[in-house]
Amino acid sequence: MKRMEWLFVLILVAIGLSCLTMSANVISGLNSFHAYLHTMLQICVWAVIPVIVAVVIYLIIRKKGDS
Repeated sequence: MKRMEWLFVLILVAIGLSCLTMSANVISGLNSFHAYLHTMLQICVWAVIPVIVAVVIYLIIRKKGDS
């Protein structure tokens, strides 16, 4: 994919995470910027953990295939 397409995808993901975070804050009743950042951090951590696990599994499988 071209750089412009990756940029477009990243912008859409950022907008989606922002909407998810805002809705979580509205439902919980917390309406401060600190609560928004805390919720955003939690969502990002839980979104990144499966990606890291998948990459590690991929690298392990790839390493076993080479040897």
